[in-house]
Parts: sequence; structure tokens; C-alpha cells
Amino acid sequence: MKLWQKIYLVTISLFVILLNSGMYLVFDMTYQKNLAAEQKNAASEYRMISANILQSLRGLAGQGRLKKEPLRSLLQIYENYYANEQVHLTLWKDGQCIYPKGDSSLPDRNLSNLTNLSKEEIRVTILSRDGERIAQVQSIVYENNGLYHLQYEKTLSELNAAWQQLERSYLLVSLGFSLGLAVLLFLLLRRIMKPVRELTWMADEMRSGNLSARVLVKGADDIAVLGEHFNEMAQKIQSDILQIQKEAQAKQDFVDNFAHELKSPITSIYGFAEYIQKAKVSQQEIIECMGFIMDESSRLLHLSYMLLDMAQMRKKEIVMCDTAVQKLFDGIREPLKQIGEERGVNLEFSGGSQYVRGNEILLQSLLYNLIHNGIYACKEGGKVTASAECIQGHVCITVKDNGCGIPQNEIEKLTEPFYRTDKSRNRAEGRTGLGLSLCRQIADLHGAEIHFLSEENKGTKVFVRFP
Repeated sequence: MKLWQKIYLVTISLFVILLNSGMYLVFDMTYQKNLAAEQKNAASEYRMISANILQSLRGLAGQGRLKKEPLRSLLQIYENYYANEQVHLTLWKDGQCIYPKGDSSLPDRNLSNLTNLSKEEIRVTILSRDGERIAQVQSIVYENNGLYHLQYEKTLSELNAAWQQLERSYLLVSLGFSLGLAVLLFLLLRRIMKPVRELTWMADEMRSGNLSARVLVKGADDIAVLGEHFNEMAQKIQSDILQIQKEAQAKQDFVDNFAHELKSPITSIYGFAEYIQKAKVSQQEIIECMGFIMDESSRLLHLSYMLLDMAQMRKKEIVMCDTAVQKLFDGIREPLKQIGEERGVNLEFSGGSQYVRGNEILLQSLLYNLIHNGIYACKEGGKVTASAECIQGHVCITVKDNGCGIPQNEIEKLTEPFYRTDKSRNRAEGRTGLGLSLCRQIADLHGAEIHFLSEENKGTKVFVRFP
């Protein structure tokens, strides 16, 4: 059973019980008040009748006619007079019924409930007989050679009819209110519980793999707040899963690229070694093959060193100090200048009076890789500029070249391990594709941000912004 159905059944049950209890109490109080009024009326009417009968009994006693037949005639006259009001009279003398004749066996007209009456007591009782309410009044009306007990009974027809009408009204009102509440409560709960149904839908969608499912939040009640928190949780889950997927894909790409990087030099080494072993080759050919083997081995050695450097940086804490940017430039100027001259690329350094906090060796490696990439991106006669300036309190080092540039769709992948924009040319030059990935790690270790701006055939700018 769903939550809203449980709430619906509990609420409607409580309401029906409380409503019916309240209505019944109101109707019962009204009925009891009417019943009390009827008791007073019956007592007043009895006093008037009993006073007249007492006077008649005394008159009969004075005439010596206080016998059964005169008494029956007397009681019959009074009963006939009040017949329209459904009044019935009973008279006993010393435990024997005088009027009506032969009715001493009637359950409510015997003396079993009159034996403890005092001479001046008038007892008023409400009886229920054959589904009708009856007002019964009893007292000792006269004493003369015995006790005369008079009983007055009046059928409360109007009160009975009113109570039946009240019962019908009560049933109709209760049924109407209950049905009305059932419909209203059903519609209200369906509306109130709609956000909960949406939360359930969203959970089912996310369980099915739809991580973009969200709940439409309206209002500011507890359920709306729950919906907001649920959306935030879903957003965090989606972000974490996408990040996990991205990292898993990056790891897989790394393994694929690494395997590809190993394939080429290992194949070459194996091929040349097999050629020397199985073919009849001259001493000169052996020397040439060994040269190729040494070159490929050097490439593998360089690759292993780069990977070790990246692994070490992830594990060790680095020692930082305030270092002048000019000192960083001076440390890499000569080796890069020599490479630039070999490729016919002009290299310039400007600025450098600023200071950055970091590890000097790692920062020089960062700048060396960026400028080295810029040199190899330029054709003969190209130019690479490294500069430093302070922008809004942050030291920013810029490496700019006028080389071949990078396609826009590949800029985001530049710092991925083994990624190359020109794969065939970079491999031919002995480059591993790990330089920019290493630069990204060094920048992250220093809390710096690295950004690339590039346009094909116009050149590239690399910004390293230090905190």
C-alpha cells in the first residue's frame, strides 16, 4: 500500500469516527434535554391527575363506596379523558390490581418496583417498551384501610418521532459529510503527494540509468525542500559518475596510448636484433643496426623517466620557496636557445622581475616543456617569446609562438598523456606526448592555472597564472 493511501485511510477513518461521535453526542444531548422536559411534564400532569383522583377517593370513602367497581369507573373516566394523549392509569390496593381489571400480571404495572416507595415520594421513570419511550410516574396516592398505589404511563409519541427523525438526519448528514470528505481528501492528498510521486519517478529513472532526471520543485514546504535536496543529490551523483567515467576512460586511453608507444620502438629493436642474428650482415651494417637499436632504447628510456617523474610528483610533497622568474628563465635559456638555433627559430625572454612561490626545478621543467613545444611548432624563421607580468596581483607567465597552431577541438586534450596533435611528426622527432601532461601536474602542484589559446596557422599562447 502506498504512503498516500495509508494517510488517506487513517485520516478518513479518524474523521468519520470523530464526526459521528461528535454528531451523536450533540443529538443525544438534545434528546436527553427533550426527555428531561417530558419527564417534568409527565410529573406535572401526574400531580394534577393524582390530586383529582385523591379528592375523588376521599369523596367515595365519605359515601362508603370505596370499592372496586366505583374505583374502576373513576379511573376509566380519567383514562378516557386522556386517551388522546396516550395516557394509561393503573391502581393497586395492598398489592392487588384494581384497575385495569385483570392486568396485575403486566410487567411494568405490578408492585415489584413500588414496594420501597415512601408515602410522599413520586417516582418518575422513562421506560422503553416495544421500541417506544414511555414516561412512567408512580406514587402512593391514598391510605384508607390499605395503601393505594397509582401509576401513570404516557407514550412519548412526539419524542419518539423526533428521535427517529434525528436518527435519519444523523445518518444522512454523516453519510454526506463522510462522502464529501472522502472525495476532497482524496483530491487533496493526490495533489499534496504529487512531489513524492515525482521523487519516486526520479529515483526509478536514475535506477534505470537516466542520471539527468530532476524533480520540478514548487513552493517552500518540507516536501519542496526535500525535492531540492533530492535534485542536489542527483546532480552530485551525476557529476561523480561522469567524473568516474571520464577518469576510467582516461585510464583506458592511457593504457592504449602507452601500449601503442611501446609497440613501435620494441618492434624496431626486435626487428634489427633478428636481422643481425639471422642474416649475413657486414660489420658496417651491424654498427648501423646497433645505432637504430640504441636510438629506440634511448626513446624507451626517456619515456620511462618521464613516467617515473609523473609518478613521483603524485607521491611526494615538494619543497617550495620564493623564486625569481628571471632565475627560471636563466636556467633554461641556453639549452633552449641551442635547440632554437638548430631549427632556425628565434627565442626571446622578457620581464622576469616578479617572484613566484614554488619548486625551482619543477617550474623550470614546466617552462622548458612549454617553450620546447613552441619551438617545435614553428617552422624555420619562426619566433617563440616567454614573458612574465603581474596582473591583478597574480604573476602570469606567457609562452607565445607563431607556429602551426592547434585545432579548437583538440585544445582540451592537450594535457592528456601521450596525446599529440601531429602524431606522425612528433614520433619521428622522438617526442613522447607526455610533456604537457607533466606541465599540468606541475601547475596543479603549485596551485597555478594553465590555459591554452590557439588558432591554426597563426600560433599558440600558453598562460600560466600563479596564485
